[in-house]
Amino acid sequence: MLYHIACAVHDVHLYMLTIKETELQKIIEHCHLEYPNEACGILAGSKCIVELAIKMTNTDSSPSSYAMDPQEQLRVVKNMRQAGLELVGIYHSHTGSEAYPSSTDVRLAYYPDTAYVIVTLLDRSCPVVKGYRIKNDSVKELHMNIVVEER
Repeated sequence: MLYHIACAVHDVHLYMLTIKETELQKIIEHCHLEYPNEACGILAGSKCIVELAIKMTNTDSSPSSYAMDPQEQLRVVKNMRQAGLELVGIYHSHTGSEAYPSSTDVRLAYYPDTAYVIVTLLDRSCPVVKGYRIKNDSVKELHMNIVVEER
């Protein structure tokens, strides 16, 4: 499958997210599976390194918004902590707009030290994936470092 990873060109050391290609592929597949509704999930790992993409249920069941079930979130976070992982980021899809945080995404960005990854499915044959850091209503694009594992 083709997909496009967009990378920022500013200070890479401060704004970088590393993710395994296999986990990125899981995210994209999840987004396609939930289409035409938005998909959402949690990125678990340490520091700015994603080890695991965890699918979550979009309780909004909407093509223009997402919300995670609080009980499901608590269970996932508990399992992450038991595995020695922390919240690295949150991902969701945009089915009808670019891979850039909407005003709602910015308003609801409650975790300023995490990455927000957005997958746009405007062109379903070539999803675009971008990552951001959202803090105090400021949006900074992240450099996405994709790790290709040997097969």
